[in-house]
Amino acid sequence: MPPPPQNITILGAGITGLQTALTLATAPSPPSSITLIAQYLPGNTHPTYTSPWAGGHWRSHASSAPKDALARAWDARTYAVWRNLLAFGDGTPGTEKETVEEREKRIGLGVRTSFNYWGTHTPETVAQGEGLWWRDVVDGFEVLSEEELGKGVVFGVKYESVCINVPRYLEYMFERVKRCGVRVINTTFETGAGLRGVVDDVKVILKREGLESPDIIINATGLSARLFADEDEQANLTPIRGQTVLVKGEAKAARTITHFGLEDEVAYVIPRVGSGTTILGGCKQSGNSDEMVDGALSERILRRIRDWGMADELLRWEGGGFEVLSEQVGFRPGRRGGVRCEVEGGGRVGGVWVVHCYGHAGAGFQASVGCAEGVREIIRGVGGRGKGRGSKL
Repeated sequence: MPPPPQNITILGAGITGLQTALTLATAPSPPSSITLIAQYLPGNTHPTYTSPWAGGHWRSHASSAPKDALARAWDARTYAVWRNLLAFGDGTPGTEKETVEEREKRIGLGVRTSFNYWGTHTPETVAQGEGLWWRDVVDGFEVLSEEELGKGVVFGVKYESVCINVPRYLEYMFERVKRCGVRVINTTFETGAGLRGVVDDVKVILKREGLESPDIIINATGLSARLFADEDEQANLTPIRGQTVLVKGEAKAARTITHFGLEDEVAYVIPRVGSGTTILGGCKQSGNSDEMVDGALSERILRRIRDWGMADELLRWEGGGFEVLSEQVGFRPGRRGGVRCEVEGGGRVGGVWVVHCYGHAGAGFQASVGCAEGVREIIRGVGGRGKGRGSKL
């Protein structure tokens, strides 16, 4: 196996970029230099910085079809790593005796029961849920009895999910990568001259910081990849608008209802572990890039969750109201054909290998560990290689 490249630069500090940086930095033979360049860092709430707007919890969107084999592997790997992290910790000095509650609050992850309901039958619900490939991956999987299904629900399951306090988890990941020696440069780079222009500008940025040019650039820019992709690839990328409502109180469990008659709307309740708050949603509006909150949609979200009894423990006053803390809009990075995880074809760009990793839509968090390990394998494959078509996962 060839040695790892010496200098790697990652573009983007969403969950994909952060997890990739951590996976590379903690590998048995890590690169000697990892630099992360991003306009937005954890703590920023710009609508185009996708990761902070996620719900989020582990619930695989991958199907049982052969085309989703990699997505299934990524999701399963992430679930296993998260469960191990919560059970045994991350080795941070001084945390050896922390309680489960303390660990959840520090990391931003926590195991919670998740209930998934379907309003109509789908390939997932056939034969009592045999279409749910992940039933043997998660802990505590059970098919709900008819008595446990609410009005208008035809099928349901429960399992032990991992729920995420997204702002905290991003901060935690950012702290870890910096402790591992990853350099962070908070700046923009030129996108108007295509991918070659990005590579050239990254070299300028690194030189300005006294750093060497990269051997590999990892493009983890999400939707922003369309700013410098070729025309064909630009056509593959589309925003998937999401809108959520943050309310006071931490729900006891996650609950999701899908396929209830509206193609681009779902209903979900996801506790933000250790924060005393819960995210209520939501929608999946493909091609919609409107950053303004839709007040009517927020009302529908609140009404559904109240009327369907999805989070009664969060109702704050007579009449069944939630204490709304904020409403927000974010954009999932959708891509026709699924995630792009491959080396730029045709060889190096400006003398640099470019590895793309974007287009995760709503699966960025739950696929993060597995996908980052996939990027690591691609990098091992291109190390020391001459020009030619790139590796692809």
